[in-house]
Order: sequence, then C-alpha cells, then structure tokens
Amino acid sequence: MSSKSKIKLNRRNLPFGSRNYLGYHSQSDVRIERTGKLRLSTNDLERNANLGTLTNESKRCLRNLAAYKPPKDAFPQPWLPFPRSRCAAVLVALFVGRKGDLYVLLSKRASTLRSFAGDTSLPGGKMDPEDKTIEDTARREAFEEIGLPPDQSKVPLLCVLEPFYVAKELLVTPVVVLILDNTLQPILNAPEVTALFSHPLASFLSSTPPASIIRSEPELVELGDDGTGYRYHISHDWDWDGPPVVVDPSKVRHAKTKRTDRRSSLVSDSNSVEPIIQRPKFRMHQFLTGREAGGIKPVYGLTAAIMIHTARVGYSPSPPALASPDFEVSPPGSPSTSTRIAWAFCRPNPPDRPNLLRQALEEEGLAGKVDWKRVYFVT
Repeated sequence: MSSKSKIKLNRRNLPFGSRNYLGYHSQSDVRIERTGKLRLSTNDLERNANLGTLTNESKRCLRNLAAYKPPKDAFPQPWLPFPRSRCAAVLVALFVGRKGDLYVLLSKRASTLRSFAGDTSLPGGKMDPEDKTIEDTARREAFEEIGLPPDQSKVPLLCVLEPFYVAKELLVTPVVVLILDNTLQPILNAPEVTALFSHPLASFLSSTPPASIIRSEPELVELGDDGTGYRYHISHDWDWDGPPVVVDPSKVRHAKTKRTDRRSSLVSDSNSVEPIIQRPKFRMHQFLTGREAGGIKPVYGLTAAIMIHTARVGYSPSPPALASPDFEVSPPGSPSTSTRIAWAFCRPNPPDRPNLLRQALEEEGLAGKVDWKRVYFVT
C-alpha cells in the first residue's frame, strides 16, 4: 500500500466527522450471507431506532437496495465464467445527510495516474489474487484509496449489482454499502486520490441540478445550446462495434454524437413503417458536480452509468421494475449490458487488437467451461 496523507475536508460535504445518523450496527442486526459477508437486510432497516432521520424516499431506497438481487439472466453465468484477471470492482458508499437524504462518496483521481487521470470516480480497482470475492476487491480498494475501513459492522453491504463492461476489456462490478459510522475520518492515498466529496444519489435520476448546486453554482440552471434542458446533465451517443440490430423507425430519434456534434444520419423517414437495420449506439451520461470551478470534473461515463443504475434500483416505486429518470437512459436499439459483455467475449481476435477476455479464459483454464452457443445467442 502506498503512503497516505491526511487531508482536511469540509464536514458540510462529507459524512466523516459529522453526526452519526444511524449509529453503530450491532452484530445482532446483521445476517451472514453464504459468502460469509455481513449484509444489511430489510428487517435491519425496520429495527434501527435512528432511521427516523431518513426521509420516506430514503427509507424506500435503502430497503430496495438491501432486497435487490440481479436478474437471473445477468452475468456471470456458469456457462460463461469471468476470468479473475479481467475483473474489477467499485464501492458505491452511501451515507445519510443532515436532512435525511442519501449521498454517495466520489473522488478525484490523481493527475499522475496512467489511466483516467483527474477524473471523478468511485473507489475501486482490479481484483487481486488474495481477494476471495468481488466485494473483497471493492472494500480493499476503498480502504487503500480513501481509508474507508472494511469493517462490515460499520459499513455493511447493501447489495452487489450486475457487472458493467468497459472498453479496456474489464468487467466492473459495483458493490453498494451504507456508512453507519459517520465519525470515520478519511485518509486519502495522495498518489491515487486528491479529493473526496459527496453528491445526492437521487440527483442521478434528474436533469435538473440539486438545490445545493443551484445555490452555489447558479449558472448551471442556464439553458443548454439547443435551448432546452439544463446543462447539469447531458449525454452523448457512441457507435457500438457489435453486430447491427433491427429498430422500429418510429422510435429512432436524433442524437448528438461526441465526435462530430452533428445530428445522427441514421434516422428513418418519419412516414416509414418498415423496420430499419441500424448500427447500435450506446449512451454515455454526464452530470456536473458544482465543483468544476475547483478543478473537479463532471461525473461521466462508467461512473455515471453505475450511479444511474444504483438510483434506479433504489428509488423504484415498484421493484423489481426500475425507477424512470426524467431523461432517456439508452437510445432505441441500444445493446443491453449483457449483450455488450457477451459480444466482448465473442468478438474477433485480430493480431492488432487481441481479445483480452478470450486470452484470459485460456490462461486461467476456463475456456472449456464456456458454452459458446449460448454466448453467441445473447449477442
């Protein structure tokens, strides 16, 4: 572990050092998962005497997250095991704010890092050989980066979400926890993290900036370049390198692309009733933090996608259905996360762009366990 340096932080923006809203979680209030981990259950939330500080919306969010189980068809599957060398995890650490709302801890990556330097991110990293589970990976990385202790009685598990695929051919799994001990002091690992701050979880379902940002950064409520919406949230559509899909022409919309900033040419005649074959796109979202003037970048890409999904699970009015943001999460015909993962394993393996996932399966002796017919069917 790299040397760490203590950084004094504003208590108004962080849970550490402020009032302990939920209190310590006693051993009698937790249950043991088959993995041997402590997980906060929905019954624990009901019994906790300090939950009166939570809003009803926050209570529902925590109950939904504590009860959440990924869909049965979500990866990994016995017929497509994930190679450990291509697995990573991030920790979605939630805490309760002064008014009973839920916040998530976000960090600024050091500018000297080789990848994603200076980006706003969640604590996390690749799986190490000593990690027994993906939760171990997320907790270890959070301890190394921001000093959040892996004590499951103070920071119990809420749920483990479905894995996400990133272009570096990594399979990233979000692990959602709740900070119960708000007296913990962060210790930032300066070579990796240079700042730590919080953001309202519910704001990842809205294109309108939260009240705290409106007060501190009033310019964020100005209209965007197209005359509609707020600049707090924007999105860009990117071409997917997988197989084409058939799309209902009535559902194809204009979308700006990051590379050209022009209207997409893959739009059918509005009077057409014939399905069209289109190269799929996937959408990347961006949310301003209100701290951009201080050098903090917006929440973007993978981190934004994870936070949107966490908020959709938590704030759902009728699980297992997901909550609907006031913006479109994905464009019509966009490949699902499972489809993108399956294609990442199936895609060609040319010498100039080797398939690292396929190579890892071979190196770890897992290739013989893959049912390639089922994998291709998902794509």
